[in-house]
Amino acid sequence: MVKEEIFKEDIIREAQKLFQTFGLKKTTMEDIAKALGKGKSTLYYYYQSKEQIFEEVLQKELQAVFNQTQIAVGAVDSAEEKLKTFAVTRIKVLSNMLNLYRVVCGELSEQNTCTKGLFNEYSQLETNLIKSILEFGIQSGEFSQALSQEMDLLPSVVVSSIRGIERDFFNDKLVGLEHRIGAISNLMVNGLKNKL
Repeated sequence: MVKEEIFKEDIIREAQKLFQTFGLKKTTMEDIAKALGKGKSTLYYYYQSKEQIFEEVLQKELQAVFNQTQIAVGAVDSAEEKLKTFAVTRIKVLSNMLNLYRVVCGELSEQNTCTKGLFNEYSQLETNLIKSILEFGIQSGEFSQALSQEMDLLPSVVVSSIRGIERDFFNDKLVGLEHRIGAISNLMVNGLKNKL
């Protein structure tokens, strides 16, 4: 790796820690520079603002959540398990990423156009993953063929439903997460199942 790329990764890593501790509003470029043992002017060589750094931090976190979720979903065989795994993994990973949690819960997405764009991109990735799970379930006979008529809207509805459930979980500090998401997933999956 080029020296500049390594330093940019250092900036993102230190900024991530500060944003998680103090949030976007209370973290300054000076705070980030101090954490790196550098002057503020060094940061401005790479980034125009703390918001630009924050955008990269969020991008990194979004990619990590999606990658971990995708790997977990790929590790199970049935469409039903894939949906449950998607929900549980996503919530577990998000709970460790406070910056991303704030965006998911809407604290920042309405105020900041850069986070709104990132959130929309991530939402599309999740919707595509859910769509592939639903298509897999239809093809394998687990889910009703009638669902294929609803594939333009159904994946978005599933993602939105899971997002709404997440907010409740985070407010309850993830008490009984797997049991609760399992029960709710069962309700959702029962509506999708192929009734023979």
